[in-house]
Amino acid sequence: MESTTRTARALAVSLVLGAILMAWVASGIGVTSPFEADDPGELSATYAVLGAWLVAYLLVAALAAIDAGRLARSGELDALQQSANLVKLVAIAFFALNFVVLAEAVAVTGSNDRDRFGLDGFAAALLFMVLTYVVLLPTSAYGVACLTQLRKFGQIGRTFFAINLVLHFLFVLDVLSGIVVVEVARDRLGTARRPSAVLRNLLAIVLAPGSAVAIVWLACVVIYYWFDPPASAFFWDGMQQLTISTPAEFFLLVLVPVVPLITFRAAVQLFLSDDVDALSRSARTVKLTMIPLFVQNFVLCVFVVAVVAFFPVIITRGALLEGGPLVLTVLGTIAAAGFVPALIGTYLMMLPTSIYSITCLILLARHRAISPRFFAIHLILQLVFVTDIISTLVIAHRVHQLQSTASRRTEPTAVLS
Repeated sequence: MESTTRTARALAVSLVLGAILMAWVASGIGVTSPFEADDPGELSATYAVLGAWLVAYLLVAALAAIDAGRLARSGELDALQQSANLVKLVAIAFFALNFVVLAEAVAVTGSNDRDRFGLDGFAAALLFMVLTYVVLLPTSAYGVACLTQLRKFGQIGRTFFAINLVLHFLFVLDVLSGIVVVEVARDRLGTARRPSAVLRNLLAIVLAPGSAVAIVWLACVVIYYWFDPPASAFFWDGMQQLTISTPAEFFLLVLVPVVPLITFRAAVQLFLSDDVDALSRSARTVKLTMIPLFVQNFVLCVFVVAVVAFFPVIITRGALLEGGPLVLTVLGTIAAAGFVPALIGTYLMMLPTSIYSITCLILLARHRAISPRFFAIHLILQLVFVTDIISTLVIAHRVHQLQSTASRRTEPTAVLS
C-alpha cells in the first residue's frame, strides 16, 4: 500500500512554515512591540513575507487537490486516509497561532481607529477570516476525496457522507470530522487499531494531577475557614501556588487541545469496535476524576467575581451602595463581565470530559439499546454542569444492566451487536 504522498507531505511542510511565521508575527505584535503598529516599514516587510508564503502555499495546495483527485480515481483509499490524517493534524498548530495573530491584529487596528468606532478592526477581522478560510480549504482535499471513495463503494451511508462533507468546510469541526473519516476508512480497510490503555485513559491521567492539587487546596481552604488557625506567609504563598492546577488544565484541555483530540480519536476507535464497556468505564473514570478540579475552579471563579464586583464598594467603604439602582446596575454589569469569561472557560474545559459519555450514548442508540427519549435527555445533560456527572453514572449503570441481562441469556452479544 502506498503511504502518505509526497504532495501531502509538501502541503504539511508548508503549514509548518506557516505556523512558524504566525508565531513570529504573534511574538512581534504581542511581545516585542506590545500591540503597536506604528512602523510602516516593519509592517510592509511582514505583509510581504506573509504574502509570499500564501502564494507558495496556494501553489502547493493546488498540487495537493490534483493529487487527491488522482488518488480518488485510482482507488487508493489507504494513501488518501494517511494523507488526510497528516495534513489535518499538522494544520492545527497553524490555525491556533493564526487565531492569536487575528486577535492581536484586530486589537491593534481597532485601537488605532478611534474616530470610526473601530470599524477598521472589523474590516481587518473579516479579511483575516477570508484568508484563513482560503488556507483551510486545501487541507480538506484528501478528506473529501476519502469520503467520495467510501461513498462510491457503498462503505458509508448518504447521511454520514453529507454531514462529514459539510463539516470538512467548517473551522474546528473539520479536524473532528477528519479524524472520524480517517478512522472509518481504516476500519473499512481492516487496518484499524484499538487504542492502548494509556491512550484510552490519557484524559483521566491528565486530569488526575490537577484534581490531586485541587484536593490539597480545598482541604487548606476548609481548614482555614472552618477551624480558623493562624495563617503564616508561607501558608498563604502555598495556597496561591496550589491554584496553578486550574490554569494548567485549561492550557492542556483548551489552548493546546492535543489530549482532547487523542481522546476523541480513541472514542471513535472504541465506537467502531463496538466496545461499549470500555467507553462507559472510561467515561465514568474521567467524570469522577475531574470533580475536585472543577470544584476548585468554581470556588476560584466565585472568589474572583466577588472581588471584582465588590472592590469598588470596598474602596468607597460602602458609599456606592447608596447610589441607587443605577450604581447597582453598574456593579451587576462588572460582576457579569467577570462571570461570563469564567463560565465560558470552565465550559470549554468541561466539553472534552464528555467525549466518552456522548460516544457511548451514540453507540447505545445505534444498537437501539436505549430509547430516543433517553438519548436526547442524556445528550443534553452531558452539556450541563453537574448533571453531566450524574448522566455519566446513569449511562454506565445502564450499560452494566444490559451486559448483565445479556450474560444471563448466555448470549453476550445479543444486546449490543
